[in-house]
Amino acid sequence: MEFVQISEHVYKLTYETVVGIPVKINTWYVVDGEDVYIIDTGMEDHAQMQLNAAKSLGVPKSILLTHGHLDHINGAKYLQDELNIPIYAHEVEIPFINGEKPYPNKSEKETTGVEYRVEALSDNIIKTLPLDLYLTPGHAPGHVIYHHKDDNVLLAGDLFISRSKTLHPPIKNFTVDMSENINSGKVIDEIKPSIISSAHGEDVKYNDELYTIYKFIYE
Repeated sequence: MEFVQISEHVYKLTYETVVGIPVKINTWYVVDGEDVYIIDTGMEDHAQMQLNAAKSLGVPKSILLTHGHLDHINGAKYLQDELNIPIYAHEVEIPFINGEKPYPNKSEKETTGVEYRVEALSDNIIKTLPLDLYLTPGHAPGHVIYHHKDDNVLLAGDLFISRSKTLHPPIKNFTVDMSENINSGKVIDEIKPSIISSAHGEDVKYNDELYTIYKFIYE
């Protein structure tokens, strides 16, 4: 387990777990005054670590999900029960989180543990956040990324899998529409973040050729 500060207001917790295969999972904590926003919740067996990390930085305010896949939402029930804070996701993602229908590339519905406990990220909620939000469908229909404008750090969820200097697509078997996902990635050239932090991998420093190379290789 590693807990590091990646910018003035953004912290990252990294650990390895097994989801079929060993996987590195990153979750984030955005500090805004005394408030702490938890971005994704990883797996339930590491939720206590997340709770400790969030509390060490201030008062947990809410949980913001990039999407509803197991390795991003499995700890949400524990954290919400312990902290009594709201959980938010994009409205497009809510039916999949609730188990009302399966993801388009899956035959079975998700069991998230927080069915009908996740609220849609309405405009009124978004206005209160210290983050900008971008809808980036493809990996999941309601996948979003969060940009901390002041620190210029992009929390990219599963939009990419990242290495220290390169970007790669998410795992195909867990991705609804890979072409759409790759096209969604062009948002980094609009945002031009200093740092791209993905849920699986290492932080990457942005440059103007990063997405061009990624698209050329994987499109």
